[in-house]
This record gives sequence, structure tokens and C-alpha cells, in this order.
Amino acid sequence: MKSLLRRARRAGALAAVALLALPAAPAHAEPAIRLDRTTVKVGQTLTVRLVGWPAGNVLVELCGNEGLRGTVDCAVASSASTYVQEGRTATVMLSVGKPPIGCPCVVSVRPVSGGTARTVPIKVSGVPTLSEAERRTATAAGSSRKLTATKVTVTGGGPGEAWFGGTAHRTLRVTLRNEGTATLTDPPLSLTVGRGPEPTEPITAPALGTLAPGQERTYAIPFSVGAPAFGRYTVRGEITGLDEPISFTAHTSSYPWALPVLAALVLPLTGLTARRGKHALRRPPAALTATGLPPRTMNQAVAANVAWWSQTRNLSPEQVASSLGSLTGRPRTPADLDPANPSCSLDADDLLALSRILDVPLPALLFTTSAPGLPGDASAPAAASEQTQRLPKVQKDQPVQQPEKTSP
Repeated sequence: MKSLLRRARRAGALAAVALLALPAAPAHAEPAIRLDRTTVKVGQTLTVRLVGWPAGNVLVELCGNEGLRGTVDCAVASSASTYVQEGRTATVMLSVGKPPIGCPCVVSVRPVSGGTARTVPIKVSGVPTLSEAERRTATAAGSSRKLTATKVTVTGGGPGEAWFGGTAHRTLRVTLRNEGTATLTDPPLSLTVGRGPEPTEPITAPALGTLAPGQERTYAIPFSVGAPAFGRYTVRGEITGLDEPISFTAHTSSYPWALPVLAALVLPLTGLTARRGKHALRRPPAALTATGLPPRTMNQAVAANVAWWSQTRNLSPEQVASSLGSLTGRPRTPADLDPANPSCSLDADDLLALSRILDVPLPALLFTTSAPGLPGDASAPAAASEQTQRLPKVQKDQPVQQPEKTSP
């Protein structure tokens, strides 16, 4: 029995020593690149898995010369990009293209925003392997691949459906100049558009063609901003396949200008209709014909629409003001949205946020009307009731006087 206990103690001590000898696990695993095969042919598709990479856009390329000179050694025409989600493994299907220089070949992965590329070796059948002397010569005499965006603008915005809150059509004009010593052929261009500094909606980018050293060319690229196009937008472009990737940005805006104009035209018409209706009464009280509708600014008209839609959605003024402050970053109170407040002021960001809060299209907030119970005049029902009380009353028992007959 004692011998069994001694053996158990000895085994426990040995296990403890073995555990202490094991290396500690790293706090953060290094990003890894895993391939589904180690040898490929040009034209095949290679599956690349990215494990442990930080969140962000990455570029995957197959390169010769171990990718020592960056993308100048890579098959940029067949490169692929993807977005790595936080804590997730990303998978990329890479089309194998022939690199512009011989092997040793690697699969290179680098963050689009900048940073050191990580590589894993791969054999490409049919691509010769450079000798050490050839690699030194290529590195020393390597041509530079540099592009500069000398001018970037966005044009468009004339009369069209965007004036009514529809799709906005624009044209991006970018001028590129080859500042390097190598001829560039179709360097990959990616374009996105959206609100804020990091737009995500892709734009179909054209092929850039061939640019000789020192050559400059302007590209006109049409694109659209989906409805409802409202506010300020950022267009971002990035060109890879160079010694250093370049990026450029431009801005455009779209506002439904026709809607306030139509609303301004509707207000006088509704006032005229109301005055005609008052004059049509046989014996109108002086109070009804003395003045028309109360004067109202465009902001007050929008506030009246907001009040009406808030009641329809069963939202209190406090709830609407709180939600508006959260979306725009500017604290709001119910008094700021009171239609009776002459200093009521709402900008484009406020209108967009209110459209989301009330779940109504923008025209529903911009159009005005004076019909009782319709958006645009939250006090219309009360006003109609007050006018009804002012009309002369007819007694039920009062006989109706008939006109006297006269003999011819």
C-alpha cells in the first residue's frame, strides 16, 4: 500500500514538472494564412483562409520573387480583396495568375489601410525559379510603380428625380498621372460611396487601361446614390498594385429642393381656397373674413407635420425630442419642435432623423396642407371647431319663411 502511495506521489510530481516546462500560450495569436494546397497551376482557383486577422479590408495576391518589392512582383490583375470581421475567419477564392517575375512564389496578404504584408510560400507550376543573381539584379534594377491623383471632382445635380427625394445621379472625374518608371496596365481600382468618412456602398469601377511613365489621363465614372438621396455623401477610391497604394476622396450632396418649392406654392393656394370658402357664406362673421390663415414659416410647417405624425404613431413630444437628440447628437426639447414656436429651426440632418423616427418618407414632412385633420396643420381640427361655434345657429322650431306670391 505504501509503495502505491509513493508511486502516485512520484507521478504527480513528474506531471507538475512537465506542466511547468510547457511554454506559455501567447496572449494574442499571430495572423495566419492557410492554403488548401501547396502547388498550383496558372488558371486554377486557390482557397485562402485568414485566421486571427484584425478586422478590416485585406488584399490577397500571388507574387513572384517572394514579394520582396511589394505589389510590383505580384499578379495584380488576379488579386482579390475581402473584409475580415472581428474574431472571424475569412475565406478568399484567389484566381492564380502568372506573376510578372519568377519564383520563389508566395501568397501575400496585407491590410488595405497600410501595414506589412504577410506571406506563405507556394509552388506555381510552369513559372521558372530565379537564381540568387537574377533576384539581386531584379531588386536593384526594379522599376517604380507610382500613381498620383492630381484632380478629383464630382459633377451633376441638375433638375431630376433627386429634386423630389429620388435617386441622385453623379459623375466622378479623377485625373491620374503615372509618376513611376514602369508602364502600368489596369491597376486595380475600387470605389465606394456613402455617408460619413468610410463609405461602404460599392461603385462599379472601370478598367484604367495602360498608362506609360509620365502619362496623365482623366476618367469620367458615372454612379448613383440610391433613393432617398438626402444629405452629404463621400466618394472614396483606392488603387492598388503599386509600390504604395493610393487613395482619394471627393464629396457631393443631394437635397430635395423641389419639395419646399412645391410646399411654398401650396400654402398660398390653400389660403386662397379657405378665403373663397369664407366669402361663399351668406352672412359670414367679420372675424372669418378679416384674415386668412395664420402666417407660418417652412420650419413651423414641418414641425406641424411632425406633431401630426407623432400623434398618429402614438409618440409623445418628449419621446420624439429625445430620439432626435440621440440621432443628431444635439439635445432637443419638445419646445424645439413646437409648431407655434417662431424660432423653430430644423436642418437637413434633423429632417432625415425625423423621417426615421416617425417612419415616414421625407415628402410627408415637407408637404403642407390646411385641411382639418391632415398633416401640415396640427391645430386645424381645433380651428375648425372654433369656426363652427362662431357660425349663426338656426333654431329647430323656427319656421322657414316662404316668399310671398304676387298676382300678375
